Amino acid sequence: MSADMTVRIAQFVHASGDVVDESFLRDFPEVEAVKAGSLDSLARALDGAEIFHVYNSAFTAEFARVVRDRGRALKWIQFTTVGIEIGLRAGLPDGVWVTNGGDASQRALATHAMALMLGVMRGFRRFGELQARREWPPRQSMTSQLLDPDGARMVILGMGHIGQEIARKAKAFDMEVICVTRASSPAVPEIDRVVSREKVGEVLPTADVVMVAMPLDGATKGFLSAEKIALMKETAILVNISRGKVVDDAALARALAEGRIQGAGLDALAEEPLPISSPLWDLPNVLITPHVGGGGGRQQWRRMSELIRDNTRRYLSGEPLKHVVRTPDGTLRGF
Repeated sequence: MSADMTVRIAQFVHASGDVVDESFLRDFPEVEAVKAGSLDSLARALDGAEIFHVYNSAFTAEFARVVRDRGRALKWIQFTTVGIEIGLRAGLPDGVWVTNGGDASQRALATHAMALMLGVMRGFRRFGELQARREWPPRQSMTSQLLDPDGARMVILGMGHIGQEIARKAKAFDMEVICVTRASSPAVPEIDRVVSREKVGEVLPTADVVMVAMPLDGATKGFLSAEKIALMKETAILVNISRGKVVDDAALARALAEGRIQGAGLDALAEEPLPISSPLWDLPNVLITPHVGGGGGRQQWRRMSELIRDNTRRYLSGEPLKHVVRTPDGTLRGF
């Protein structure tokens, strides 16, 4: 790229995803950045921009229309989130590279997954309600309901970056780890064994914890169906940290209400925001967080900065981008 050429980056991001600071601009003097906070300013920022930084939930139909109409010069869209499915539904422009947040949030997501697991196992929802009422029940009445992860079997649906990190953390609790994946062998030593997606029915009945860490695509939508949930044992816990639509939420709510599984920790749901009419809100054996599992403060910002800096260097030097989730011809890759 010629030294006298300027590459414009348009940004529509949260503060946690805004990595284009003074240091970034010093390191990439050929870059100028224009930040947008409204549709009007977005239209101006996209004028002549080759690169666009954006997050998944920013995309409404109108937002996508502005990106397509005014982003005619775009060559690369960098999502600061792992998911891009809202953008895909709204309609991304054709002929551009699309990359996502890759592994920048995987540690925080895995930590959040384990926190949800432990919160359900240790009855935090019930204890929170008791605390709010300033009640101190007889200890014996509560301890029998608590579960211990030590020696428990965790079945992780998916063996991508998040699944691998969950496996590492699960081993700190001396858990057995099985991954359901298309791969033929474990990706990291902390995974004891793998089974194919077609054989998931063989391991679900033995799982103490089922972790959903799958990407969302045509093959995984509704993967954890009512039939598969029915295979889980009464003492099992389900945690969804990745994509809500991998799980049949209605079937899950029924199983939880009827006591057919022990509990659930949910950071991803099929419909977000979760409707106020959803029965999941009132179930005492459910912990819900509003899809915040990837949040990790300054450490995550640093990892995101490193990822975007690396990809920016690659883009400017003509090298292949990392964490590509859609190619210019529209081919999708797992995310």
